[in-house]
Amino acid sequence: MHILNCLDTATREHPHAGIVVLGDFNRLRDAALTSYPLKQVVKEPTRKTAILDKIYTNMMNWYDRPVVLPNVGRSDHRAVIMSPSATAKWEHGQNIMVAKRSQDLNGKAMLAHALQNLDWTPLFNMQSCDDMVECFYSTITNLLDHHLPILTVRQYSTNKPWITDHF
Repeated sequence: MHILNCLDTATREHPHAGIVVLGDFNRLRDAALTSYPLKQVVKEPTRKTAILDKIYTNMMNWYDRPVVLPNVGRSDHRAVIMSPSATAKWEHGQNIMVAKRSQDLNGKAMLAHALQNLDWTPLFNMQSCDDMVECFYSTITNLLDHHLPILTVRQYSTNKPWITDHF
């Protein structure tokens, strides 16, 4: 869907961007927009008994509820106006420290190499399933900690988790 591709491009370059997508959604399937996450804020019918003219946004706290007005000219759709809220409050984030595993490409390659060359024979010779699980997890954890250690990084508290430096 072209709209989602545009949203992805915009939010990659501007992760904290305010988004407003609006228009006549008569024939457009819009379920993907609500999962983006955008909220559809028009609640009154805009053409007969249907809500066809919609506004999707991630800034619903910044605007008053949209007002549906009479038709303009010969249009069979009612007009929709959304005005900025005089009482909107900006939620300021803050710098926080977060523990994340390293995403170093060289470390990933070294981890893959170590896993390919690992001798798992001792694991298969164990008698207890619990011992096997413990051996497996401790081996994987040790390799991860060695090749892709956990780092403490500074982030902004309002950062979206799906937006990364690589993405």
